Amino acid sequence: MINGYFIQNLDDKSKEILNTKYPLFSENEYKRRIALLEDILNQKKLDKIIIYEAIGSGSAMQYFTGWHTTQEALAEINSGEKINLYVEHYNHLPMAETLINESTNLYWGERMLSQKIFPKMIDSLGKDSTIGIIGRLPYSYIKQIQEKNIKVIDVFSDYNLMRSIKSDEELSWLKIAAALTDEGISSLTTNLKPGLNEHEMSQITQSGYLKHGGHKIINFFGITNMDHPDNCVPYQYTSNKTITKDDIITTEISSHFWNYPGQVLRSIGFKKMNTLYSELHAVGDEVFKSIFSILKDGTSIDEINDISSTIEDGSFSIWDDLIHGYGGGYLDPVIGTKSRPASHYPDFKFKENMTVVIQPNIITRDHKAGIQTGELVHIQKNRAVRLHNFTQGYIQI
Repeated sequence: MINGYFIQNLDDKSKEILNTKYPLFSENEYKRRIALLEDILNQKKLDKIIIYEAIGSGSAMQYFTGWHTTQEALAEINSGEKINLYVEHYNHLPMAETLINESTNLYWGERMLSQKIFPKMIDSLGKDSTIGIIGRLPYSYIKQIQEKNIKVIDVFSDYNLMRSIKSDEELSWLKIAAALTDEGISSLTTNLKPGLNEHEMSQITQSGYLKHGGHKIINFFGITNMDHPDNCVPYQYTSNKTITKDDIITTEISSHFWNYPGQVLRSIGFKKMNTLYSELHAVGDEVFKSIFSILKDGTSIDEINDISSTIEDGSFSIWDDLIHGYGGGYLDPVIGTKSRPASHYPDFKFKENMTVVIQPNIITRDHKAGIQTGELVHIQKNRAVRLHNFTQGYIQI
């Protein structure tokens, strides 16, 4: 497939966003998000909300202010006021000025976020005050909170719920990310050959989307001999292991567009699948198809469990999660199977405009063989739709 095929097939709105020098969400979109924060402040009777992120860990800073945290960032949200955002390093401020929204005040953190900026944020708060926290506060911050006897509520779960429901603008960014991810796996399957190692596979995958503005989140690979397997799930780090013509490769690929990701999972090989892998893939493809066919607003986890039980009717199980929310983090619900459970969500119902990854990683119970199949999908009112356009099922080169 010629590189750029999936990008060129994006809708006009998504293409316009992709071709913008620095894509920004509308001010109305940010006002919608900040209003959700105001609801939390009021419902939980909080005096303020603090967001802390460092070294690119976390997505809340971008969601509410537009700034993608680099080194370290601290944000203060008070009801009815603009957000106060403190950014390190000083030379990152020009980029931050370009990206932040009109509802945010931007300041330099002076390399003293914990020693100066945070103390000012809590200076006027008494022992009966309550603050909400999003992110992982370092101990130096926690100690100051304890010394003032301020009550803390972790509101990350509330934030997580916000992120699970996507706006129309967010869906446009996710469509771009899906196309970029498709470019990545297309580049891999087009250029894959025996003799390459996993490092080279990652380079080839990234070359498919970097030129279009995509960036790496995940390039996971699992390589094993199809007739003598010893691997059931892709690994998180690449090695110098080389590919042979008798290998089957399981992949999990995610490229992101300004922290909005796509995700495809595929099994790839140079020859027809043998009996074992044909059986594994037949189960995986059928489970994906069945789950995809029932996903809509109101679908229950019990309905998903009824389908996933077919995996364990024979001699198979899973290692990876079966379904997880995606787009703004690894979101709820995270669902496994009876033999490999994940989290528990009593009475959970999927909702319109959730985006989730369906990824049946069907494996043998001795953990020696496994396949990957699946991708990110968009749940609508009466159905689910694919966000990806790359070929489904086993990819024979």
